Amino acid sequence: DEGTEPRRNPAAAVGGLAIPVLVALVGDATGPGLELALAGDLRICVPSARLGFTGLARGILPQDGGTQRLPRLVGPAWARDMLFTGRMVDAAEALSIGLVNRVTEQPDQLGDLVKEIAAQITAGSPIGARYAKEAAGKGMDLSLELGLGLEADLNVILQSTSDRAEGLKSFLEKRRPKFTGS
Repeated sequence: DEGTEPRRNPAAAVGGLAIPVLVALVGDATGPGLELALAGDLRICVPSARLGFTGLARGILPQDGGTQRLPRLVGPAWARDMLFTGRMVDAAEALSIGLVNRVTEQPDQLGDLVKEIAAQITAGSPIGARYAKEAAGKGMDLSLELGLGLEADLNVILQSTSDRAEGLKSFLEKRRPKFTGS
């Protein structure tokens, strides 16, 4: 049709980023908002956060990867529970089933916790983080044998980078590394 643009999928765009993506959750995350959060690598929320797919009660199926990413994070049984019932899970339950990685003790600590995690990630090798994300992400869709092969291949590539050399040099010199991402 003339004037019709293809549907854009923000969750696919987020999930396709080569860098680690941190998602901070405050309040309720449902439907497309939760699908976007699932596409991130780490999810951090406040104690009052609630997450769920409530759309099925209105005949709406997740369409940005929710039915695919959710079971990969929490397992098929929990995913079916959340999808079929539309039940919202609170932050404590979300943490216990692996839907979120961390929950702050107080709501006002979210920004600081996200910054702390980001600092831990950025203190490491950017190229190493990219390869770790690639191996963990693609490896989920491979047999263990092929996943191990991918990991080994990425390690070979990483061995030839400036970051690898800097990591070894900084270890021997007992100092913090200064990675360049190359």
